[in-house]
Amino acid sequence: MKGDLFGFLIDDNIQIDINSNRIVKISVDNANKSCVLGAVTLTDIMMNLLIYLLENSKGRVISKEELLEKVWDERELRSSTQRLWQIIKGLKSKLAIVGVPDDFISSCRGQGYIVQCSSIKTLYSVAND
Repeated sequence: MKGDLFGFLIDDNIQIDINSNRIVKISVDNANKSCVLGAVTLTDIMMNLLIYLLENSKGRVISKEELLEKVWDERELRSSTQRLWQIIKGLKSKLAIVGVPDDFISSCRGQGYIVQCSSIKTLYSVAND
């Protein structure tokens, strides 16, 4: 049985924690017995966009219109393609800080955006009943 959506795991070392709007990367080098930790915090709109992309891309291009409607309009926020572009650019910059490749979120000219990663796991919190 699944609990509430907690976040996502990308490539087994990058965790997206929805409740804290944080992305954390933990890299362990067993040979050198070292650990590297990196973290970034996202704005609410960046996190909402990332969640929508991760839940709905799965190998398909998500149109700009769909993103504007689902991430902005349904939350009664002002949407525009310029705003979408700015948030995507900022999100990609934040993802790069923790080592996510630039092409993780790719633009399909004139169509929309797609997530380019085969190793994304959805994480759920366990209900305490």
